[in-house]
Amino acid sequence: MVCVIIVLSLFDGMSCGQIAFQKAGIKIDKYFASEIKKHAIKVTKHNFPETIHIGDVTKVSYKDGVLYTETGNYEVDKIDFLIGGSPCQNFSFARAFNKKIDGLEGDKSSLFYEYLRILHEIKPKYFLLENVKMKKESKEQLDKYLEVEGIYINSELVSFQKRSRYYWTNIPGVTVPEDRKINFQEYKDIDYEYCKQFKVPYTSSRIRFWNDGKNTLPSKAGCPNVTYADKIYCLTRKQDRCPNSGLIEFDGFCRFLTRRELELAQNVPVGYTDCVSYNQACDLLGEGWTVDVIAHILSFAKNN
Repeated sequence: MVCVIIVLSLFDGMSCGQIAFQKAGIKIDKYFASEIKKHAIKVTKHNFPETIHIGDVTKVSYKDGVLYTETGNYEVDKIDFLIGGSPCQNFSFARAFNKKIDGLEGDKSSLFYEYLRILHEIKPKYFLLENVKMKKESKEQLDKYLEVEGIYINSELVSFQKRSRYYWTNIPGVTVPEDRKINFQEYKDIDYEYCKQFKVPYTSSRIRFWNDGKNTLPSKAGCPNVTYADKIYCLTRKQDRCPNSGLIEFDGFCRFLTRRELELAQNVPVGYTDCVSYNQACDLLGEGWTVDVIAHILSFAKNN
């Protein structure tokens, strides 16, 4: 018997979900991706040209076996997997550095309701939603809406990146992955010619957030020195900001994490983002999924 798997990915980004399905050994027949960011779509098309992009999530709906979208209507009968990581800016503890955390009432995180609407319309066999570590009240809200309890997983178990996230899924039997004890020092780039393109410009603001390499933790005032660390900190959408995932001693000053290091931190194949600029890659990787966490969760659906 041939099993045809159809996936709908909301807020698809650069399609880390497709990498995860591959790693989990689940073959996809059709992958529909709702995404509006141009450089995210560019990366996805470069790596997965068969992806069916369907535009704005607010214009996606499903009824009687037909998926209605901004780019056309598709007869799909059923959808097996609904996946997505709805925008998290209004949930994130990181926002506490700047302003009040407003949860589901925020302009970005309220897009969760679009995910919930489509989930109820489609009623897929399996669903998966990812979001940031958040206040207890917000997490309980999502537990109630999705009727499953979110599982806390830190990416440091499968990567050299500390990244706290919750995952909601109805895939049965999902457990937290074992700690692979992955050390950043085994993956850190040391080639001078390659690394010099990521050297931090020597300006007053950068001097301040480097702080002579004395910072051990991310803070509003400075970026952590991860030169000799086992783990880097959570990838952000911009490396040239404070706080960020970490800086490394280099050539009398410091450097940002290289493109290769950023890709490996998210378990993305090296070169996956080569078709866009470094800053665009930072944006996409900072918003993306840690692939091996998703692959681990999906693996529990493989035999079903």
